[in-house]
Amino acid sequence: MRVLRLKIGILGLLVLTLVCLLILKIVVSTKGDWVVIEEKYFPAKDGHGPLGIKSGEKLDTPQSGSTCAMKFDNGHIFSVDCDEYLDYNIGDEVRIVSIDNNEVKLRRK
Repeated sequence: MRVLRLKIGILGLLVLTLVCLLILKIVVSTKGDWVVIEEKYFPAKDGHGPLGIKSGEKLDTPQSGSTCAMKFDNGHIFSVDCDEYLDYNIGDEVRIVSIDNNEVKLRRK
């Protein structure tokens, strides 16, 4: 009987640990959800800000450099490194890994 109680106690602790880990996973996973790229912006030839590929809309950016940007399905527009994310396409599902000075780092599936 004593061994049975010990086994039930250990099983209860394991189930409690599993429930806590699942709750932790749900809370942490909402921070970096997967998003879809809706628009890509590249520097315009006239140098007055990035121009959207699909929509043709111009972004008004305070920076006068040649910056690229992406618009995501969550409504946010972030600057990206032009060379690093050149092969990402509109409609790709990506995860935003980090945001530094309004510039993002992305990860594919």
